[in-house]
Amino acid sequence: MTGNQRDDDSDDAFDDLIEQVIAARGRVCAIDLPARQVTSFIGRLEIALDIDDNFVADVEVRMVLGGACTTRAAAVDQFVAALQLPYRARYGWYELLSQLGGTWPSSRQCIVVVEATRLLASEDRDTWRELVGRLHGGPRCFGGGWTTLVLADEAAAWRKSGLRPATGPLPD
Repeated sequence: MTGNQRDDDSDDAFDDLIEQVIAARGRVCAIDLPARQVTSFIGRLEIALDIDDNFVADVEVRMVLGGACTTRAAAVDQFVAALQLPYRARYGWYELLSQLGGTWPSSRQCIVVVEATRLLASEDRDTWRELVGRLHGGPRCFGGGWTTLVLADEAAAWRKSGLRPATGPLPD
């Protein structure tokens, strides 16, 4: 078991992981998260983000299934649905990319990609970087909004994938 992986679903079981996500506001954060704990974690994350710093932030938390996004075409369908993007984003890869980040300056969003090591696994690494680069950002000028991307997978999947191991906020 790694330092940020938990075996139970109690209310305080995810405190370290949630702190990592909050610290990564507007950036990418990779975490170890067993599949059986995804639902509980996302529920706790929604609450924590909405009351962070005793300020009601009204943060949208969206989940994307990385295992359902192994190709560009599959990623388009999954991201359009999960992020509730305009229908025109459904027309293809570049249409999807053009719609990402088109939120209000004050909107606050957290996108959790579960089974993250499988995200675009059938594509080249540049395609992965292109998508990940568009899925986070902020704080936005004047409005203070942000989008945090959480890449969540099991510790064994991180090791097997050769992707960066789960270590919390990733450098810019």
